[in-house]
Amino acid sequence: MWKASMTDFIFITANDIHISDNGPRSRIDNFKETMLNKIAQMRTACNKLNADAAIIAGDLYNLKDPARNSHRLNQELINEFKQFDCPIYMIEGNHDLTANRLESLKKQALGVLFADKTLIQLRHEIIEKNGKKVSIVGVPYTENLDLTTLDIPKKEDCISQICVMHLYAGLKPGFLYKERLYGYNELAQMSPNIFVLGHYHADQGIYKENDKYFVNIGSMSRGVLSEDSLDHHPQIAYIKISVNNNKVSYQLQPIKLKIKPCHEIFDLKKREEEIKETKEIESFVEKLVSETIEKSKDKSIENFISKLDITQTVRDKVMHFIQEATAKK
Repeated sequence: MWKASMTDFIFITANDIHISDNGPRSRIDNFKETMLNKIAQMRTACNKLNADAAIIAGDLYNLKDPARNSHRLNQELINEFKQFDCPIYMIEGNHDLTANRLESLKKQALGVLFADKTLIQLRHEIIEKNGKKVSIVGVPYTENLDLTTLDIPKKEDCISQICVMHLYAGLKPGFLYKERLYGYNELAQMSPNIFVLGHYHADQGIYKENDKYFVNIGSMSRGVLSEDSLDHHPQIAYIKISVNNNKVSYQLQPIKLKIKPCHEIFDLKKREEEIKETKEIESFVEKLVSETIEKSKDKSIENFISKLDITQTVRDKVMHFIQEATAKK
């Protein structure tokens, strides 16, 4: 008797881990160990569910200055990631780069993990099983990204395509923290069936529009940025793509991580002080930038700094300090 043939592809996703040797001043736990534990929970899910791949949608690190991420931190990450039974694909987030420049990757901690193959730099990969294929495409963080310029590979004979991006996205287009927020309807104009999104720390859930899915589950970390809600519950996502007699079906759901309540990991008074200080710094930097640019014919802070008579190293640090101070990206 003829028997139907079913093939499943399983992926576990995460984003915005923001690990560092030392956490925000208001954290009273061991921030690094807490984040390593969350990665371990992701690893357990991957191994127990026999995932075909793990996907990280940017911002593994919190600090953009490579000198502030220790060799010990990288070694601990390598030790943890090596215990995954599946390949781990990742795109670069803005916090993984100096001054948001992809050219800085070779000097970054993430560049080390890509170089030794602990993580696989995602651009285009194809997962094949039982003669069926799934395409996975990665788009690293890009300032002011023009979606029409993206060259997304065609699906060809793949049953489905996943696109991993690091950008703000939601139900309606607009702006968020002075950055463009892309509407799901804009992303849906592209060919992928599933979009795995990083950058937005607040949980936007898993959303379906027509035949497109958007995985936008928020950051794995809590309280790293001033605008983060301490009520946010970190999670990872489960994606199953099934094909049976050439009919493709999808199952997507969030998996909540085991975490401690916020009062056990945050000094709430210090947290309020941090937020107040950040707002004061933001105001000061914006005023400084505004007054500096007003004296220049160039109205872009990036362009203005690029024309200063300083070395590239100093220029990168200037941009880093501005971005860290404003905590806008």
